[in-house]
Amino acid sequence: MTGVAKPSTSKTLKESDSLADGEMILATDRKRDVKRIRRSADEARRLILDAAEERLAAQGPEGIRLQDIARDVGISHPAILHHFESREGLVRALIDRTSAQLREKILSALKSKHGVEEALDANDIIANVFEALSDKGTARLLSWMLLTGRASENRTSGALVTEIADELHLQRKDSALTHNRPAPDREDTLFIAMLTASAAFGDAIIGRELAKDADLDQAGVARYRAWFAKLLYDHVGDKH
Repeated sequence: MTGVAKPSTSKTLKESDSLADGEMILATDRKRDVKRIRRSADEARRLILDAAEERLAAQGPEGIRLQDIARDVGISHPAILHHFESREGLVRALIDRTSAQLREKILSALKSKHGVEEALDANDIIANVFEALSDKGTARLLSWMLLTGRASENRTSGALVTEIADELHLQRKDSALTHNRPAPDREDTLFIAMLTASAAFGDAIIGRELAKDADLDQAGVARYRAWFAKLLYDHVGDKH
């Protein structure tokens, strides 16, 4: 029929595409609304730090990228900046939390027993130190901060070593008094703490490569750590 104008095919297709796009946007928005979860500030910080810790352990310091962490947690990049101000702020908060966890574990272990023979469950203490500093990647992160001049304001690890040495020395003195033995040297106790921290840092930086070259599997690494723990325990025993 000549009197009826046919609708423009291209226009119809464009309108359909626009409608479909609009429906997809609305559907996406609805999904976002459903997934959006309100969290307290403390919970949000914890989830962000958990995600950062996982990336640090798997990829090292270069794995701490705010965009990736935001995607892992399901929040926006600005939300991380709101809680930590910058990547540097997130890094420092991560180090502080790991140090606090390590401090609580070790000091609780030292204070919960009586006598250095019981308090020094060396395997547990070494396991906690290596887990916090090496396995979680914290030592690599601290080393990176030191080498790049970013650690001048963060003395958490150094203070932690001193605090642990002080508590350990109290335990050793109590044990010496109980068993009528000469009091241990404070510097010797400090050196024990420093050696343990140094070993954990070294393990974090090059331990995997050394274990691979030595053909050590995970069980072999565990045996090495147990051997190191016994070495320290025997040293403490010899000082009695």
